[in-house]
Formats: sequence, C-alpha cells, structure tokens
Amino acid sequence: MKIGLIFPNKDRRYKTVHLGLSYLVSYARAQHDDLCFQVLDTRVASRKETKRFFASNFDLIGMTVFSPVYFEVIALFKKIKETFPGVPVCVGGPYVTTIQEEIFTETPVDYAVYGEGENTFCELIDHLKGRKELQDIKGIIYKNEIGEIIKNNPREKISKLDEIPFPAYDLFPMDRYPLHRMVTSRGCPYACAWCNSSSIWNHSFRQRGVENVIREIEFLLTNYGKKIFVFGDNSFNADLKWVEDFCDKLIKKKIKILWSVSLRADIMTQNLANKMKEAGCYNVAIGIESANDKILIKMNKATDIEKLKSGISMLKKAGLEVLSQFVIGSPYDTLETVKESIEFAKSSGCDYSNFYTILPFKGTAQWDYVENHGTFLAKKIHDFHSVEPRIVFETPEFPYDDRLEAIRLVKKEGFYSNKDKKSLLFDYAKESARLIQKILPAAIGERIYMILKSVYSLKLVKKHNI
Repeated sequence: MKIGLIFPNKDRRYKTVHLGLSYLVSYARAQHDDLCFQVLDTRVASRKETKRFFASNFDLIGMTVFSPVYFEVIALFKKIKETFPGVPVCVGGPYVTTIQEEIFTETPVDYAVYGEGENTFCELIDHLKGRKELQDIKGIIYKNEIGEIIKNNPREKISKLDEIPFPAYDLFPMDRYPLHRMVTSRGCPYACAWCNSSSIWNHSFRQRGVENVIREIEFLLTNYGKKIFVFGDNSFNADLKWVEDFCDKLIKKKIKILWSVSLRADIMTQNLANKMKEAGCYNVAIGIESANDKILIKMNKATDIEKLKSGISMLKKAGLEVLSQFVIGSPYDTLETVKESIEFAKSSGCDYSNFYTILPFKGTAQWDYVENHGTFLAKKIHDFHSVEPRIVFETPEFPYDDRLEAIRLVKKEGFYSNKDKKSLLFDYAKESARLIQKILPAAIGERIYMILKSVYSLKLVKKHNI
C-alpha cells in the first residue's frame, strides 16, 4: 500500500521536519509491514520533486492542516483531485482538531482525523484494507453513504509516549533543515485563555522518559549531523525534576549540543537555570503575555509579574539568552495595559521582546470571551492570518482604533512580530549557522555561531522585521 503525505508550508518562515507526519509514519510502520510512504514538504521540495510526487500512484493521500497555510491547502486539494481522482484524502493536524466537522464544508476531504492521530490513522489504513468498519474507528470524521457528516467518539490518548517509535526522519530531506526539532511531551498542564493547546489535547499533559529523549538526540547526531536543537514543547519545564534529570544526563554523557526551549519563567529555580546553561541551553522563550496582574488573572496565566521578574533574573544570571513574548488583546486588555507591557519589555533585562496580536481559536476561553463580550471583525479562523493590520476583533474597553495605536506603539519600539513569512535572508542565516556547526570543532563552531546570531538578531531582524 502506497501513501502520499503532504506538509503544506511553502511560504512559512521555518524549514523544519513535520513531527506530526513523522510520528504517523513511524507508528504506522510498526503496525503494518506493507506500507510505502512518500512525503512532499512544499517548503523545501524542488519543482522536480513536486512533479515526481504528483506523478506517483497512491492508495491514500494524507495532509496536515494548520490555519496559516489554509489557502495553500485549498490549492493542493484542487491539484490532488485533478491528478488523483478516486484516491481518498485524509486530513489532520491542529486546525482540523479545532474546527472538526467544518473541514468538510470547506474542502473535498474524505476523512478527517481529530485529536492524537497515530492509532486513528493506523485503523483508517485497516479500513482501506477491508479489515475494519469506519464506525468502529475512534477519532475520525467522515461522510456516510447519503452524505451525512459522521463524527465518531474521540480517541483515547497514548498513555506511554516512549512506546511510539522515533519520528520517520528518513522520509525527509534532512540535509535541507537547519535545525533539529524535537518534542519531549504532549499537551500542557496550564490553560492560558488564548492558547488552544489545552483544547486540542483535552487539558492533558504527558512526558517522554529522559532516556528516550537522549537516545533520539544521539540518533539525530549520529545519522544527520550536528545542528541546533529546538524543543517545541508548550512548557518545557512543566516538570522541573524531569528537566534537571535531562540536563544531568546530557552533562554526564558529554553530549555537546546547543539547544533552545520555551518555558515558564515563573517556576524556574536558579539551580535549574544554571544547570540548563551547563548542559548546552543557550536560548529560552518565555511567555510574559502582559505586565498587568489583573490581565494575567483574566487570561488564566496562573502567575503574577513579580514571579516573572524573578524568573527572568534567574535566567539572565545563568547566562541564558531570553526572549520575552507578549500578546495584545487578552480578556479585558486595554491600550493602557499594553503600554504597561511595553514599559516592562523595555526595562525587563530580556535580550529580545516580541508582541503578537491575539488570534482567538475555537475551544479556547479567548474565543468565548470575544463571542460573549466583543465583536468579531473576521470570523473564519483561516482568514485571520491575512488580515492587515492583524486585528480580528474588538471589545468595548479596547476598540479598533486603540488596537491600531497599540500596534503603532509596539512597532515604534521594534517589538511587533506578527510576520512569519519565508525570507531568503533568514534562510541564509540559518543555513550558515548549520554549516559552521558542521565544519568547525564544537567549541569554536558554537562560539562563532553565537556571535553571528547576535549580529543577525540585532542588525537584521529588526531592520527587516523577519
């Protein structure tokens, strides 16, 4: 059975392996011994490779969907239906899990997987082989014989993440990706109002074992060379003991890598920050969101600004580079509270600060807040990313003109960061960093990388807003 998988992201900023598709493949291979996969990553594929993909014969085509690339997905559907008439198409990913049945009104899809996809995708393959009835597959949405959209019961989560094989990196052109991306957990124990991670993962949080993660790092280094590692967890330090064990293992095994994470500054300890630095962490992204404690309460951040200040101090004292992130438009945010955040960003001691205008997603408290308290200026989630300026709702206390002024003030400070488009300059910087790590000895290569990164960040990012 031959399966074609598509990762639509041709205009996105980052070149990176799609871990969701990679895990689907590795899990399916473990359950079925007769599968042949072909992957099309539209961000890195050449014209020849794209042509070869659409000249292949498939029994099933799968495509991941997230809202910023929705219009590319629509264009791909047109191409798929013209090229592969009669071949079933299955979609999945965060946007599908968010809008669920609506995906059938927007696309000519045959099957949609919502929630965690590995087991559902494997059972869909069983169905196509004639071994399983659709109505018995949890986590799937489909149309029946008379065109009714049927949503089956949700799928239970995989309890032991270590039982999932490593992602199928062999299907991707690994030499074209400037970094190694990994995840050590699924879900998040927190429930910030604007973040749809909680709704996608049903407020669950599961962590891989430290040894399992270390083995994957070693596998990547052995097979695909040395690169920066970026851990894409929602809250990398949700379990402080886990992070400490992870750092101890890296240090003990003398695994010399540079790595970056997103974490909660308010629960850091000085000892852990120091240990992360010793283990190779060089950069952390922290969610401040707002410098106003009342707004932090309204957005369910479960912290306060003094705890965040303390965490920033610890991270900086350890010698870590800190990116602070803020959002414009949280529940009951106003122009004045955004001004507070701007002043905090300027005085916080963080190396960089980014402000983003909030996009509400279905299933979040932010969406409910806008529905009940504000006015949507655009309602289709996939349209949000093309709105310019990116203001998709307003509220009585934070009307449109005030939001425009907030964006102007943030831009004036060089903090506004809503663009996530492909950039040749950004690609060149990342590729240069990868080559430096590959060619030079570890200590020298990493030092030069950090110097060039600093120059790039200070001189180029702000100038070109990329």
